[in-house]
Amino acid sequence: MPPKRKAATAAVTETPAKAAKTPTSKAGGRKTTTKAATKPSTGKTDKANKTTVVEDKHFDPEKCYRWFKTYTGLEEDEDFDKEQIGPSGIAKLCEDIDVSLETVDMLVLAYHLEADTMPIFTKDEWAKGMKTLEIDSTQKLKDKMPSLVAKLKDPQHFKEFYRYIFMFAKDSEQKCMPLETACAMIQTVMQGNPHEKRFVEFLETKKPVKVINKDQWYNFLDFSDSVAEDLSNYDGVNSAWPVLLDEYVEWRNEESS
Repeated sequence: MPPKRKAATAAVTETPAKAAKTPTSKAGGRKTTTKAATKPSTGKTDKANKTTVVEDKHFDPEKCYRWFKTYTGLEEDEDFDKEQIGPSGIAKLCEDIDVSLETVDMLVLAYHLEADTMPIFTKDEWAKGMKTLEIDSTQKLKDKMPSLVAKLKDPQHFKEFYRYIFMFAKDSEQKCMPLETACAMIQTVMQGNPHEKRFVEFLETKKPVKVINKDQWYNFLDFSDSVAEDLSNYDGVNSAWPVLLDEYVEWRNEESS
């Protein structure tokens, strides 16, 4: 906390070298001294324009809730919970912070909000997650998103995020992820990975399964991190990959032969 100011009646002591002369006037036979009031600075000083820029770093829960409400009530379904952000609200949020629904950004935000169901953000998820991030406005979120996405470059952080995606994107009443959803998620979160395009091609053309289970989803990341793009170091004898990944390798070998 800042030190307390001395009472206004306390004497002001100035060194002779720095004492500033102030104008005086006579009032009722007495001399009075007029001093300019100085307000404490509340922000950073812009040296070029000599102006003070106030930075609002305080998280305001009421402001955050009002911000949340700007994205609710936008669904065509009249029965949709008005205390939740649905697909239309998320689309509007993407527009406001200049990101595409087809990029990883909204999945990263969902991860930090610890959202349970795609594509929905509840009031409690929003309030808790944004408080942790110290974000209560569109501009703050827009400024924060690049650093949140950049964290995915850390392998351990990405692994946690990748595993979260299965829980978030799977059918809420099932233990598996629909094949179409799985392909879309792989293309989004694994973009640029050596096996991303070929594995999705395999799933979409061969349709070896109708759903992707948790074991298959988790192991695909490990497979992608350890098996070369040309499959030259794939060990079909001593490895214990799910059958789905063995079938993927067989399909690749058949194509190349």
